[in-house]
Amino acid sequence: MAAIFLYPKIDKVIGSPNPYIFNFQKALAKSHHVVNAKSPNRGIISFFTHFFKAELFILNWPETIPEKKFGGVQRKLFMLFLKLAKIYAKKIIWILHNKGSHHKGANPVTKNMFDVLMSHSDYIITHSYAGKDFVSSVYPNNISKVHVIPHPFTEKLGEYRPGKKQFDILIWGSIFPYKGIDVFLDHLRETPELKNLKVLIVGRCTDTKYKRKILSILPENAEFKDELLSLEEIAAYSAQAQFTLFTYKSQTVISSGSLIDSIRMGGIILGPDHGAFKDMKDLAFMHTFKDFNEIPKIISEFNPYDKQIEGDRNTFMNQNTWSNFVEKIGDISGI
Repeated sequence: MAAIFLYPKIDKVIGSPNPYIFNFQKALAKSHHVVNAKSPNRGIISFFTHFFKAELFILNWPETIPEKKFGGVQRKLFMLFLKLAKIYAKKIIWILHNKGSHHKGANPVTKNMFDVLMSHSDYIITHSYAGKDFVSSVYPNNISKVHVIPHPFTEKLGEYRPGKKQFDILIWGSIFPYKGIDVFLDHLRETPELKNLKVLIVGRCTDTKYKRKILSILPENAEFKDELLSLEEIAAYSAQAQFTLFTYKSQTVISSGSLIDSIRMGGIILGPDHGAFKDMKDLAFMHTFKDFNEIPKIISEFNPYDKQIEGDRNTFMNQNTWSNFVEKIGDISGI
């Protein structure tokens, strides 16, 4: 049993469709001691209050620390933590979720965070081979630290059932410019082969400027619900849709919690030929495209009665449970 500090610590989730940290903590606690599990969230300060209690630090999204409130101060404290961790021989696992900042784009602060995390991490775990390719290309001296483990799953929320659907395409999740929904809507308006598709977009958009843009280009065959829904509510929409579409245009994306939940819901996925989508492209529930022009052909050739759809889904989910994820981390790190 190892003493583990898990970052970030989230006290509660309000309307979150992707409780990654909660699932991670629950799985770790079955065979290890998570030292900050019952402690209040103190942000960067928690690294120091639990420093001598932990032998292993597992970090998720630490590269975004400079983007938080008092980011400059938090970043300096994090750098101090990394120095102390090296002095006291603390082990660090960095879960590499993204190749950069979705919202900030390429910038020197994020680049510096990646530089120091690459050098100070003992192990780097990523949920897609795109993450490993990224390290191999940009940080080749650190490639030996990288291990690819698919994003883990909790229980199924549904399965695909053929038949008449209320919608042809569902797009769901928090709406940000990096996801490229506006680009797809422009394509939807301009492509005759897609003019009869019924499209539903469900998700909260807090960027008022981007929301106005979406509404201004929303075609008649698309509906936009600016709502924050529970997974159960989204699963109900998924059951009414033939396909679940991911319009990501950002090359920073390695994996997606929304993708994992869509698989759990029984969705047939349309996604970019990149990251975790590309890794799963041989599975019957996954269809990838290099650009939106390929979507009409994918839709026309889809066989809703393919029994391999649920067979592939069940096998893949059973192979990649949270318990298996923690076990693989143990094999890699020796905890």
